[in-house]
Amino acid sequence: MKKFIKRALLFVVVIASLYGVGRLIDVTYGSYIFVERQPYMVMQTPNSITIKWQTPKAEIGALAYGFSQNNLNHVLLEESSSDKHSITIPKLQECTKYFYSITSLSMNIDNEGRSFSTLCKSTDFQRLWVIGDSGDRGAGQTQVYNKMLDYIHNDFSQLNMWLLLGDNAYGSGTQKQFNKALFEPYKELVKRFVPWAVTGNHDARRWAFYDIWDFPTKGESGGVPSGNKYFYSIDNANLHIVMLDSENPSLDKDSDMANWLRKDLQANTKPWTIVVFHTPPYTDGGHKSDDDFNSGGRMGNMRENFVPIFDKFGVDLVLNGHSHGYERSKLMINHLGKSDTFNAKKYLVQDNDSCYTKPLKAIQNSGTIYLVCGSSSKLDSATLKHPAMPFAYQKMGSVILEVTPTTLTSKFLTINGEIEDEFIIKKDNSTCQKEK
Repeated sequence: MKKFIKRALLFVVVIASLYGVGRLIDVTYGSYIFVERQPYMVMQTPNSITIKWQTPKAEIGALAYGFSQNNLNHVLLEESSSDKHSITIPKLQECTKYFYSITSLSMNIDNEGRSFSTLCKSTDFQRLWVIGDSGDRGAGQTQVYNKMLDYIHNDFSQLNMWLLLGDNAYGSGTQKQFNKALFEPYKELVKRFVPWAVTGNHDARRWAFYDIWDFPTKGESGGVPSGNKYFYSIDNANLHIVMLDSENPSLDKDSDMANWLRKDLQANTKPWTIVVFHTPPYTDGGHKSDDDFNSGGRMGNMRENFVPIFDKFGVDLVLNGHSHGYERSKLMINHLGKSDTFNAKKYLVQDNDSCYTKPLKAIQNSGTIYLVCGSSSKLDSATLKHPAMPFAYQKMGSVILEVTPTTLTSKFLTINGEIEDEFIIKKDNSTCQKEK
């Protein structure tokens, strides 16, 4: 009997070991397998940008750029031959549009319409496109994208930034899936805009996400240097955008990410602050923030440990994905518990539906709006009854943000081209009209 038990245990250990080895091989293969990739941009700063691409054969990368598409009079060459290319363009002018092209001997590169703009210190107007859980390629993803193009009249000059809220490549964030779900369907956006993305739980199943992007961890794009690829910030004109990874690092209240966030928000002088991460503090969609075991407890951790930081520094808007629907709060503070503890009189700063006012300079407990948009390529069945998130729709879509120095407007643009939800935050000393 003892021999049988020992053999059974040995068999279990062998099977577990083989599974572990196989799993490691599979994860590593998906994370680092070489794929051809058309040029895309990372590390956008006021004075530089980095272009990356991957060719089937090793060669010297060549990049030309200039102020006109017909006069790309500056040329940069890589120093050595490679199939993975990265060229940083330095000494650019702030808030300026450039055109560029890439030359390759082994791959046909689509250079039609390639351009980029450097980050701005100030501007009168910005428009951002926000998508969440967009990594399921299909008709829904395409239609959501096309409705955004209709909204800007197919004029990319009407768009300034592109934010992605995680789960950018289903089902497990492999290199091939990123090509299929991001770089190919959004190829015209990729030609012109940096895909500022946070990682989602599906992306975190492989390591490709952090292989594909480079991150401004030294404060190159604004904010306090983080020294950590999991969190950093971007200053662009009127916006201070904080990008957090809610999947990989510690989410404790005294974690490296939390401590950096306090320093970064304390130093911020921009009129608008937006924080982006994947797992929402409040949701009653396909995921339930009330469930301590859902998503490894990360939704509760973000609510309990990071919401107090948002409140202390007057964060204006928090953007999340994860639940495949749309949910949005009113201007609220200090709600750290589950949905059954929510009391509008206690936690709402302003109990309005679509118009809110805040001081121009961020102050403690001035209120934050929480918005979940995880329906840019798929939908969940959901109850959508979280009391802190009264504006909730089981519809696919994306979010358009329109920002001036004193106003921030958000529009939920559905897959049918309708504006299902819209609100404005005003910092111009004007009042909101009385809502019916």
